[in-house]
Amino acid sequence: MEAMNFTREQLAQYILNNAKDSVIDKIKALLEKEEETVAYTIKGQPLTKKEYISHIETISKKIDDGAKTYTSQEVKEYVMNRKARLG
Repeated sequence: MEAMNFTREQLAQYILNNAKDSVIDKIKALLEKEEETVAYTIKGQPLTKKEYISHIETISKKIDDGAKTYTSQEVKEYVMNRKARLG
């Protein structure tokens, strides 16, 4: 099968003029999947895949720029000590 080379506009026009309903349904499913929630922020904000990747890249940049990080052990000790302080 020969590959079809389209610009965005040509592809849109091709879909409008030629695509069967089953193809349209598959495109819709792909677009919906791209927008589905894949993660949540610590504050409970839902993130799509694109937003999640951007979020992780932002965190990585902050770490590269010198942001303080903690080991798993440090977090565990903090939580355990906090529990002890709160009773």
